[in-house]
Amino acid sequence: MQKIINFFSGVDRVFAKFVKSLLIVILLSMVGFVVLQVVLRNVFYSGISWADVATRHMVLWVAFLGAMLATRSRQHISIDALTRMIPRKARNAVRIALDMLSCVVSIILAKAALAFVLEERAMGAELFIGIPTWVAQVIIPFGFAMIAIEYAIGVCLDIHRIVKDGDRHVAGKGRE
Repeated sequence: MQKIINFFSGVDRVFAKFVKSLLIVILLSMVGFVVLQVVLRNVFYSGISWADVATRHMVLWVAFLGAMLATRSRQHISIDALTRMIPRKARNAVRIALDMLSCVVSIILAKAALAFVLEERAMGAELFIGIPTWVAQVIIPFGFAMIAIEYAIGVCLDIHRIVKDGDRHVAGKGRE
C-alpha cells in the first residue's frame, strides 16, 4: 500500500511542479504582453491586435492553474468557522464529506465545461492568428477535472492518514 501511495505522491509532486512552471511562464507572458502593448500604444501609436485577447485568455489559464494548486494544498477560499468549533473526529468527518461533495461538483462542472468546449470546437471560431477558440478554453474542463482529482486524492490520503494515525491527523490540510 505504501508503494502505491509513494508512486502517486511522486506523480503528484511532478505534476505540481509542472503546473507551477506553466503558471510562471503564463504570468510572465501576460506581463510582457501588457507592457509591450503600453509601450507600443503610447510611443509608437500602434499595438498588437491580438495581444488583449491573448491576455484575457491567459487570465483564464492563470485562474484555473492557480485553483488546481490551491486545491492541492487546501489553500483555496473556504468558510471554516463552524468546523473549528467541533471536536476533531467530527471535524475530520465534515471536512472529508465536504471534500467529497466538492469533488462531485467539480466533476459535474468538468462535464459541462467539456460539452461547452466541444460545442465551441464544432462552431470552428478562431481566437486570433489561426488559433481556434476551443484551444484556449480547454483549460476549463481540464481545470475542473484536475480539481476533482485533487479533492479525490486529498480524501483518500486523509482517510489513509486517519486510519494510520488515528485522532492525531487533521483532515483537509493539503499536501504541502
